[in-house]
Amino acid sequence: MAVVKNKLVHKLLNVSDMIKKELFRKTIHMMSSFLPFFYYFNKAFVMIGLLSITLLYFISEVLRYNNIKIPIISGVTELAARSRDEGKIVLGPITLALGVFLSFTFFDYRIAIIAIFALSFGDGVASLFGKIIEGPKIPLTFGKTLSGSLGCFVVLFIVYLSCGIELKQSFLIALFATFIEAFPSGDYDNLLIPVATGLFAQNVMF
Repeated sequence: MAVVKNKLVHKLLNVSDMIKKELFRKTIHMMSSFLPFFYYFNKAFVMIGLLSITLLYFISEVLRYNNIKIPIISGVTELAARSRDEGKIVLGPITLALGVFLSFTFFDYRIAIIAIFALSFGDGVASLFGKIIEGPKIPLTFGKTLSGSLGCFVVLFIVYLSCGIELKQSFLIALFATFIEAFPSGDYDNLLIPVATGLFAQNVMF
């Protein structure tokens, strides 16, 4: 009985640590939603900043991979890294910055906001709901959950309506972004989600 109890406690602690790590990761993720605000006032600052952060982080990861740690940056990476990232360069922050950069590059300001919000809110909420609520997994998505996808759709639908987008357009864009988020793209979802959602929104709204 004691052995079973200890195993249960150990499992619960592991789940708790996993959720804390995911909350930390997705908090960073959702902070990208503030970038359109700064971009509105100073485009060059944001674009140069994104490229600089990408380069700095890539150098930091190469050094960390070779057991040379940069204070703060390497520590944050290790706090946010998932178990599947152990022993390799963590691509998430790099693709996140590039996903935002591509959104500003390819689309006009309003479409870029839609694309970035799909990444920051949609992907962030889907991951959190999937880890916390769990529930049935969607076939052929390598572990994506129905609760995560529903959370992604509902939050994006509300966010887009709040941005003044028409009801039908908000519904369609949120639905499409949810479908793209569920696509098993691994570490490259930060690129696929904003670019694909931006292209779709561009066709739906114009």
